[in-house]
Amino acid sequence: MSSEQFQLLLKTIRTGDLSQFEDFCAYFNNMEFLDLSDMVDFMEIEDNKEKCYYLALSRLLSSLRFGEFEQLIDHSDKMGIFIEVRKIPFRFKIIADLHLDGMQRGMTGRIFEIIRFFNKYNLFEMNFTNEELELIEDIKKSNRSLVANLKDLFGKVSNSLIFYSCKIMPYDLYLNFVVRVKSYLRNELRSELRGRFNIRFLKNWTDWYSMYGLSVRYLSTVQQFMDTLEKNYGFYENLAIKEKKKDFYENKDFLEFNVMYRTFYDIEENQEYREIKKHFVSLDNVLKNKENILKKDNYKFYSLSMVLFGGLGPQGLGFTYSTPRGEVIEICSDQKEAEAIIIKFKQYLKRKFLGKLDEELENLGIDADIRTKINDYLLELLNPKDLISYYDRDPILKKIRSFLYQIEEFQQTYKSELKSVIKKISKAVTIILRRIKVKDQFITRMDLVAKGKIKSEDIAKLTSLRGKSHYDVLRERFFFQNEINWFFEDYSEEINELDKQFSMF
Repeated sequence: MSSEQFQLLLKTIRTGDLSQFEDFCAYFNNMEFLDLSDMVDFMEIEDNKEKCYYLALSRLLSSLRFGEFEQLIDHSDKMGIFIEVRKIPFRFKIIADLHLDGMQRGMTGRIFEIIRFFNKYNLFEMNFTNEELELIEDIKKSNRSLVANLKDLFGKVSNSLIFYSCKIMPYDLYLNFVVRVKSYLRNELRSELRGRFNIRFLKNWTDWYSMYGLSVRYLSTVQQFMDTLEKNYGFYENLAIKEKKKDFYENKDFLEFNVMYRTFYDIEENQEYREIKKHFVSLDNVLKNKENILKKDNYKFYSLSMVLFGGLGPQGLGFTYSTPRGEVIEICSDQKEAEAIIIKFKQYLKRKFLGKLDEELENLGIDADIRTKINDYLLELLNPKDLISYYDRDPILKKIRSFLYQIEEFQQTYKSELKSVIKKISKAVTIILRRIKVKDQFITRMDLVAKGKIKSEDIAKLTSLRGKSHYDVLRERFFFQNEINWFFEDYSEEINELDKQFSMF
């Protein structure tokens, strides 16, 4: 069904003229685009128009036309149809196909948009056996972080969403990594898998991968990180006592230390590869939150350190966070990015910027009359709704320069001083709108944490790349881990059997 056909359908529904609806019915009656495995409720529909209406909803879901799906839902009352989501056929087959397609094409992030939409319209609703209900209740009690993660990602958490996440999604992994691979073993593609396929890689997939252009890597357990931090702090403290270094105690809010990490082990060469990372840590932040960071099943992602050397991002920089599973995860921009867009530059409201500018101009000895004229000019020029940042520096300076050249007194009294005045104004604007270094920004944020103005667990939300924050990556990674863990738990026998088949050739 094309967009034109869909708009025509909506028009017939709005007007009540169903003369063209018969063609639409005929179109869907002839469609067999999915199997009939989950359409028991649908088959109970006797009215042909209603049946086609539900088929249309199903078709729009399968083609990711969510906007049109919503429009059709909104117009259902015009047809005298009161939508029951369980009557929409192929719901679970559709999301399974979309999930599998996303995995095979590397579009893992898309699944969250789809689940969010399905959850909004209760499209996961299903009947449960007593055994399934007991399992769901057990998950709620024993895995609070999992439920918190679902709520964080998708809003409302129903029994159906829990069951889908823990039992149905892992089945999709089974279809992709067991059933699909077995089909290869039975045909000519078998030779292509020899020595290359090991399903166990999936267990560690989230330890080193990239999402939304952000590189992600597991470094160590939180306990190991804490032990290393305290060991290094003790070393430098003892050294300071021995050498009577007062500066250590004056600057002990932050600590730098190196850690050697294992990157991978080459079985064929019997060689272990390691790398050094230099961590920059706010002692107050980490030690103050130590108990919560180490607490199990605490659904928070605490800021731990900035990586100054050996990091994943440009210039070897990175940021580390704790996870509810007791991990230390490093995240930064992809190396292919031309610029690390993980930094938010200083931003000012108009009046705050003008106040700082007047203060700087006064410090530089600019006459009060000139300061007033510049202030009045910028007060009229700048939009109060726009935030002023580093990127506005050059346009603002260009306009100020042009404005000053037009002032009559500069053409007479201050003509010889004009260049000097403009240089001082340029310096003042640069001071206010200077580009902040990553390390300086990290220090600023840690100071805000120390003052109680922001929380350590909110730092990940402030660091982003093209609209996706480190927090998005961390919470979605947590979701994937849950899916993978259930897959290996529910299909251990099938996975072991597949391993045996691979060992035979």
